[in-house]
Amino acid sequence: MSARIPRFSPSFSPAEAWISLRHLVSFGDERKEVEAFEAEFAAYIGARHAIMVPSARYGFYLLLKSWGLGEGDEVVLPALTYFAIPALAKTAGCTPVFADIGETTHVLEPAAFEAAITPRTRAVVPTHLFGTPCDMDAIRDIAQAHDIRVIEDCAQSTGACWKGQRVGSLGDAAYYTFGLTKNITTLSGAMITTSDDTVAGSVRETIDSLSPGSLWKASREAATGTAMMLATHPWIYPWTLHPLIVLGNNLGKDPIHDRFGEAPRTYDELPGHYQSAGPRAMQAAVGRRQLSRIEALNGARAANGRFLDEALAHVPGLTPPSYPPGGEPIYMSFVVHHRERDDLADALRRLGVDTTVGYMSNCADSDLFPEHRTRCPHAETAVAELLHIPVHPNLSQARLDHLAEATRKSCLEIGR
Repeated sequence: MSARIPRFSPSFSPAEAWISLRHLVSFGDERKEVEAFEAEFAAYIGARHAIMVPSARYGFYLLLKSWGLGEGDEVVLPALTYFAIPALAKTAGCTPVFADIGETTHVLEPAAFEAAITPRTRAVVPTHLFGTPCDMDAIRDIAQAHDIRVIEDCAQSTGACWKGQRVGSLGDAAYYTFGLTKNITTLSGAMITTSDDTVAGSVRETIDSLSPGSLWKASREAATGTAMMLATHPWIYPWTLHPLIVLGNNLGKDPIHDRFGEAPRTYDELPGHYQSAGPRAMQAAVGRRQLSRIEALNGARAANGRFLDEALAHVPGLTPPSYPPGGEPIYMSFVVHHRERDDLADALRRLGVDTTVGYMSNCADSDLFPEHRTRCPHAETAVAELLHIPVHPNLSQARLDHLAEATRKSCLEIGR
């Protein structure tokens, strides 16, 4: 039987499953563990403050409010992004302005950012998408010249570096998210980093007013993490999750996408559940353990990504990703371009390789933001051609070899 390779495999481990169980049945001081995680995370990133928040999108909203941004203030965002970020900018009263991405870097293009600036521009969100750092030198220079706040989106890039400095310490503030599919997980929850004492104080005041999230929700998340850890194990995946994915694909569905995705929408007001669940000790304890392993986890991702960079560099019809000079990506995702993207995905699945088109969209051409439409050609191409190739740390060399050969074979078949 040929190899069966899942699109992702969580970094959640048996040790962390035990940690989550231990904290679920204990009733100690919730805050102490959270404070320890925040201190360790701030030290790792190189920021003065780290504040654990319920979600990245809520953290982003709080950052905008901490600077008093609102009606009439423009926020420049990359066109290729997750819908919730521009949606929350609008909820805060700001106007999202979209700028194009690099053709194969997929991150905010500095020249496009500069062209999008108006007298009303107050903030920019360089999104280190797919684990690839933006050109932070150019973006910071442009932002400083126009007195614009820099809010780094590190949702997919914890541990990535720009010229030796970790992303999240390069702007005025940053936000991260720690969902199950990310390179570092606390099962849910997120983090804000900043070296601005005033901003940190504003966010901290809000978060400290929240009660810990429900025990039932935390238990469900721990169970989901344990189940996905087991279901994506190389010995178990071929007989459990893989057949379900194949069945779903045959029915025109994507079970993994349906489980972890959500329907795009905008928000007339801030959803109440964003504000009703403070961090729990269980999340922080898992996060501390993950943080102790992150360099090894990211190192495995990077090694796998560099292997794919080389193995897929000259495959007919396939365009591999590129990276801004000075960036040290963590390869959260390995995204390739192919004009027959859907055919390539089908061919890879027949060879046992699960893939996805991901959750990003061209928000510059979205029905969610019709009044903010603007032409961003590279983002348009990306949403039509991008495909995520597995790059997670739990890939053996044999599976990497199979993955590369399956991709080459599929591209050659499509090109005939």
